[in-house]
Amino acid sequence: MRTTSFFVMLMLSSSAFAQRPVDLEKEKAELLKVHQTDREAHFKTDVEMILLHSADEFISVSSGRVERSTRRALKEFFEGYFKNAKYYEWDDLEPPVIRISNDASMAWMIVRTKVSRTQKDDAGAERRRQFVYAGIMTYEKQNGKWVRIANVSTFE
Repeated sequence: MRTTSFFVMLMLSSSAFAQRPVDLEKEKAELLKVHQTDREAHFKTDVEMILLHSADEFISVSSGRVERSTRRALKEFFEGYFKNAKYYEWDDLEPPVIRISNDASMAWMIVRTKVSRTQKDDAGAERRRQFVYAGIMTYEKQNGKWVRIANVSTFE
């Protein structure tokens, strides 16, 4: 009986040590860095930089549709979206709202961002777009780093 009790206590104590406490403030800071990197990628129109935190599959919800994209499809999208584009604004209108699971394996961030950009078409005509984006981005911790896995977008 004592041996069984000892092993039960040992298992319970080892499982408590196996779960390291998570520094949620550190995780929040990491997510804010990802958001800042996304901002910088837009101003630099840098496709590789925007893909730094992209998962192999991405789900987007917008305009009443749910779409799945591969990393390759995201790259192709951003190559066209950034081609001959220039950003004047990509700025948060309010602080992002971030929630992180207790084990820091999943998180989401709600943002409201003002965007002002121009993009030249293949004929050289410049088109200016200004809009406010509000949405929620969901993240998953993969191999120790936060990656975007899904997004719901709205536009004003």
